[in-house]
Amino acid sequence: MLVLPWLQTQFSQLVARFNHHSLHHGILLSGPQGVGKQQLAEALMQSILCLQPTSEGACETCQSCKLVAAGNHPDRYVLESDKQLGVDAIRNSIQKLNTTAQIGRHKVLLIPIADKMTEAAANALLKTLEEPTDNTYLLLITHRLTGLLPTILSRCEKHVVATPPPTQSLQWLVEQGVDDVDEALLKAYGNAPLRLMAALRDEKSITYREFIDGLQAMLANNQDITQAATKWQEQAEQVVYWCQQYFHDQYCQSQRNEDLTRYQQCIELAARVRHPGVNKMLLLCQIFSQLKRA
Repeated sequence: MLVLPWLQTQFSQLVARFNHHSLHHGILLSGPQGVGKQQLAEALMQSILCLQPTSEGACETCQSCKLVAAGNHPDRYVLESDKQLGVDAIRNSIQKLNTTAQIGRHKVLLIPIADKMTEAAANALLKTLEEPTDNTYLLLITHRLTGLLPTILSRCEKHVVATPPPTQSLQWLVEQGVDDVDEALLKAYGNAPLRLMAALRDEKSITYREFIDGLQAMLANNQDITQAATKWQEQAEQVVYWCQQYFHDQYCQSQRNEDLTRYQQCIELAARVRHPGVNKMLLLCQIFSQLKRA
């Protein structure tokens, strides 16, 4: 399994620790969206399950590696959900971890969005983190550390996956066939190359250029606020982030109080857009109206 170039050093360090029997049983990977946290976890998981791992990771040729590639390794558990992860899902996974490994010695549970666990689910996982069964590893991923219980954080070994240098990201994007990108566009997606690539390849997703054109049209009274909010509500969190970024840059250039006010308003409203059940269309209308009045 190829590791993203900016993750190679971090991956090699984790594999070396596993090979020397010093890898912690509970690993928490945190960092921005779109920097490859799950790719790093998947590569580490395969290395742990490999029957003959090397200093570079999984061998790619043993029975275990072939089963991982086919997606049906019996000791590889991935707990995903579009909604919150409830206690039953965690308990079922823990019950599987308590059995003997069917291939090799190790078992691995990967939770790609660990902050989606309910409090009851997190507490159910806590006991396994405190008293893991032999040869069991838990890999948790989050881009929102505040969404995890302090007790979970304290029981995991934490690794931050940072954004790569812009030059490395841009080079990698070009190698993937993503053309017409520059540092300004990369910055609009939090300097996260995977996030930018996914957005550009998603025909339904609003692009940064479309956002800028629409925002400037609204501020000039050439775009209806409700129409824009309705069109962009599915990407509301991204739009609010871009509003915040746009007026931060505007204030840095102009030092005008109105741009600072707009930026501060975006910060105050950014937390609300992530709240479950919020009407995102109405929230965007509120944001756009306040920005126009500033």
